[in-house]
Amino acid sequence: MQYHEVQLLATAANEDQWPDSSLPEIIFAGRSNAGKSSLINALINRRNAAYVGKTPGKTVLLNFYEVDHQVVFTDSPGYGYAKGGTMSVKNFAALLDPYFDHRKNLKGMILVLDIRRIPNSDDLEMLSFARQSDLPALAACVKADKLSRNQQINALKNIRNATGLLPEQEIAVSSTSKTGIEEVWNIISHMI
Repeated sequence: MQYHEVQLLATAANEDQWPDSSLPEIIFAGRSNAGKSSLINALINRRNAAYVGKTPGKTVLLNFYEVDHQVVFTDSPGYGYAKGGTMSVKNFAALLDPYFDHRKNLKGMILVLDIRRIPNSDDLEMLSFARQSDLPALAACVKADKLSRNQQINALKNIRNATGLLPEQEIAVSSTSKTGIEEVWNIISHMI
């Protein structure tokens, strides 16, 4: 797998802290324990560029990573983790609403879903953000290595039924075995 040059541009709590960049951006969204940071690390071929914690809900700001001077990956806070220390729904909306409304170089969303789980109302709301903003969206269905090939096929069908996504809008991915990573990069290339 090729090496990727990565730089953390900014960690932002509000619009004033967003990086001044003209590069196209892709936002990564998903539940607190879905594996967003692990997926970003697998895509950029690094272990610890994006923080991966043992406890869900550690990302509470927008983290902007410039990759190969060509694209910016925006790691958004996870949603849906109920214990203390995570963002309230109000704070989550206050962080992301302006981003979706005002970030002109936002070109697409990677919705990170656990392939073993049916998308919930929070996941569907994130897809709704993408649709309302006319953003292409890809469901990166991670943790695919935990299922057999037949189980993956059935899980992807269940995810399509829940989300209304087309087969080409979802990919079974494993950050551990790197399955699906090249396909995600291909979609990102089309988005930007």
